[in-house]
Amino acid sequence: MIPAIIIWICKKYFAPKTFTKFSSQNPVNPKSVAIALFLFCSLSSAFAQQSKFNIKRNGELIGEMYFQQKSEGENTYLTITSKVQTRFVFKINVETEDQAHFKNGRLLTSNVNRVVNGSTKEARKTSWVNNIYQLKTGDKISTLNQPISYNMMLLYTKEPVNISEIYSDNFQCFIPIQKNGAHQYRIKLPDGNYNDYHFENGICKLVVVNHSLYTIRMERV
Repeated sequence: MIPAIIIWICKKYFAPKTFTKFSSQNPVNPKSVAIALFLFCSLSSAFAQQSKFNIKRNGELIGEMYFQQKSEGENTYLTITSKVQTRFVFKINVETEDQAHFKNGRLLTSNVNRVVNGSTKEARKTSWVNNIYQLKTGDKISTLNQPISYNMMLLYTKEPVNISEIYSDNFQCFIPIQKNGAHQYRIKLPDGNYNDYHFENGICKLVVVNHSLYTIRMERV
């Protein structure tokens, strides 16, 4: 959308041939140019990017995940939603929604919500309150006195170059990042499982979820 507007402005108001034509037949209205530039700047200040991942198990498509990052000035909003339908011993339907709000590179709030087979699991929330993080899981509340500038959600949009640990909004703790190769990273989770992240040009292209019972691939499309 934004590149298209830039091209339109250049063609309509600043291309030499167009300018000559308008000068002789229909002079440029400075007010119109100002309005066009205002619209462009407004859209630039609220830029959103989206991506989709196919979720596969044993080569079979079992779900989809959508990632969205929206920037508004000093604020960055992240949203991840997913739906998975598969079968192990019995049929499993999982729906997730994760949200995070950063301001000037610092996490202000994050929410983790899970619905499994129609049953809502305890929501997990991290909030910056009075210069400390308040961690809430259901009715349980604890605190964390450590800055959070990079969390698990950011892995889908920014390669963790020179980052040694990452905040997990789900486990509500910091987890070490292990570099496995060029643009490849492994995160060992507190529950004993681990995820491998693969990047290309700074963007996450593939996530391999290694669970004790299964392996799932999340491929960017």
